[in-house]
Amino acid sequence: MWLNHIFRGAVLLCLASSSLAQTPLPDSWDKIKESQRITVGYRPDGLPFAYEMGETKKPVGYAIEICQALIAKLQQSMGLARLDIQYRAINGQTRFTDLASGAIDVDCSNTTNTKDRRESKHVSFSLPYYIAGVRMLVKSDSGINDVDDLSGKRVITTKGTTSLQVLERRVAVNGLKIQHSECLTHDACFKAVQAGTADVWLMDDILLAAHRAQSEKPEQVKLIGKLMSIEPLSLMMRDTDVRMKKVFDAEMRVLSQNFEITRLYKKWFESPLPGKTFALNVPMSYLLTDMLRFPSDKFDN
Repeated sequence: MWLNHIFRGAVLLCLASSSLAQTPLPDSWDKIKESQRITVGYRPDGLPFAYEMGETKKPVGYAIEICQALIAKLQQSMGLARLDIQYRAINGQTRFTDLASGAIDVDCSNTTNTKDRRESKHVSFSLPYYIAGVRMLVKSDSGINDVDDLSGKRVITTKGTTSLQVLERRVAVNGLKIQHSECLTHDACFKAVQAGTADVWLMDDILLAAHRAQSEKPEQVKLIGKLMSIEPLSLMMRDTDVRMKKVFDAEMRVLSQNFEITRLYKKWFESPLPGKTFALNVPMSYLLTDMLRFPSDKFDN
């Protein structure tokens, strides 16, 4: 009998612990204001959105600068003389767990705003700062030119990204039989294609272009196929942070209207990158141009 009591007690304790672990954190406004510190998550391999500069490992990038501008407005809204920014490196998986646990307050990496993430991860997103689309990267001599050429190929996606869902839809629609695996970082995926241990890497087009541009022999790989999705990239926060989102969205509209985002775009996408020896030379797409004119955070993708 006493064993049954112990067992039931253990079950109830586990259920209680699980319930507590799943309880969303409250609005972080007061915590940030009191500590005068906000913790920002970034991806070290997310060039040009975020990457580490030289030996200092200081995070820089298009998303980092936008995030800094929004945090400056947050500081003003909180009436603070200072608001320190702490940076924490994240990846495709830890960005969600770190946000849920409070290890970071906002994700300033290249994260796609999706309905599934908003609902299942209990997150919200700022107005978009970039519109990407999933394409494919292959070796230039691979003979792979489009989705129809993927049958029997080794296809990789970066763990925790929306590329997997895009791939699954394409495989189902086209009736493809592929070998799929995931890698933890963008760098690992790119190196797998370079080394020939994978045939195709699916990822946001701009990140594919960035990895190609910074490689020693960019001519050995190429981007192929049409856009397979539309990916609105945004800052991510917990869905309880309603006040912070309101400040961020209002400032995003200001940055769009005063052409500050256009200036930042030219710096990070059309000019030589800070600390690098190359430029991406990617002009602003009509999708992003329209989004900046008519900003929205409502996406059903």
